[in-house]
Amino acid sequence: MNTHSTAPLPISVSGEADLPDLGDVTAVISIRDPHDDVPPAVLAAGVPTLTLAFQDTEDDGPGAPQAWHLLEVERFARRLPAGARLHVHCFAGVSRSTAVASFVLALLAPRMTDLQIARHVLQLRPQAVPNDLLLRHADALLARRLRPAWRRLARY
Repeated sequence: MNTHSTAPLPISVSGEADLPDLGDVTAVISIRDPHDDVPPAVLAAGVPTLTLAFQDTEDDGPGAPQAWHLLEVERFARRLPAGARLHVHCFAGVSRSTAVASFVLALLAPRMTDLQIARHVLQLRPQAVPNDLLLRHADALLARRLRPAWRRLARY
């Protein structure tokens, strides 16, 4: 797991198995399957935490990520104070968390191009293959082109 970035918002990404020490983190977005619990390390961190529960699927059906999940991320991210250090995790740290990290960067660093965002998240998480459905929702909500940027980097 790579640590914090140099983007306007210091952000880190992981899976549950490689969840870092959250001592220097000031906020967490915890993404889990609907039947799973929030990892104890996240609960013990004692920092503002947004918990989202949806399947890691790209089919728009029951349990799939929805646009309203990203609206919750937006509300949470916009309340972060200056100097916040955000950590985003999902089970594997490959799909859902990297899509949400891309969304947060697009939201809070609007001058970054979509390709810069994708490359930045890849620096943080080289195994990233962001959830395609979440990227489609992000592009629709923010009028961005994150999905084509990730495709350009041959992540699909």
